[in-house]
Amino acid sequence: MPEIHTLSPSSGTVLWGYIGGPQQAVLRVKPGDSVILKSVSGSPQDSVPSEWIPDSLREIHERTRDRGPGVHILTGPIHVEGAEPGDTLAVHIEDVRVDALYGFNYMGPMSGIFYNEMDDPDTAIIKIDAERKLGVWGPAKFPLKPFFGIMGVAPPDHWERITSVTPGRYGGNMDNRELTAGSVLYLPVMRTGGLFYAGDGHGAQGDGEIDVTAIEVSLEGRFRFGLLKGTEQRWPYAQKHGKLISMGFDEDLAAALQAAANQMIGLLQEKHELTRKEAYRICSIAADFHITQAVNGIKGVHGIFDTSILAD
Repeated sequence: MPEIHTLSPSSGTVLWGYIGGPQQAVLRVKPGDSVILKSVSGSPQDSVPSEWIPDSLREIHERTRDRGPGVHILTGPIHVEGAEPGDTLAVHIEDVRVDALYGFNYMGPMSGIFYNEMDDPDTAIIKIDAERKLGVWGPAKFPLKPFFGIMGVAPPDHWERITSVTPGRYGGNMDNRELTAGSVLYLPVMRTGGLFYAGDGHGAQGDGEIDVTAIEVSLEGRFRFGLLKGTEQRWPYAQKHGKLISMGFDEDLAAALQAAANQMIGLLQEKHELTRKEAYRICSIAADFHITQAVNGIKGVHGIFDTSILAD
């Protein structure tokens, strides 16, 4: 019978600022199992009432000594039994909810698309109105649409440890706001067990995330893990309510667009038995391509295609 596990963040269950490299799984699950995973964001020094700061966040800041070059606190990794390089980990995102009284948005020097405009760091605290499902700041009331900015698997061993900041074939910091509850994220397995992790919780985000952050917030998500054997998948993609979501990443935005478009064309060929020329034409007429994020060195573009137009 499938099991439901719970994984909470602590100094013993998080990766801070990095992915990959030598690591031990903090939880082992079987395909079909679900995990209720919690993540934290922020700092014990945030300008909020002390009772708003989660105890887990204080403990992680006090006791975690092994930190990478990035800034994200990621919960995991999770070993999925039977996952081997060449397989696909199908991550069913069954639920995501904000698990905090506040979030924050940071902007500052050498970050965001106007990286030379800011001389000093500036952080806005955004109060969470859980009853109305809003983030409230100044004149703005942001509808909460929570998702994990980072979800991924471990890169190959020989890549060693890399920053949590950039996305890649392993997923990572994709910042794709389409990956809310009801989505299925397909990740190419690169190491035994997959070694899944998640974090960088966002309460709401615009495409592009132009000042370098969204509403950064602690989240609780429920993931169910499936395993597709021998797919030889190369890059992440997703499905959501009958829509295909392709993804492209590159330092050059035009190249990221080409990668996202090429993947969408390939998915339509594979799943709907179209020729490349047919899929290319259909994408030009019916697929939408968005800037996922443009501020983390490697830029992202995602395509969205409603497959109902191909239904019989």
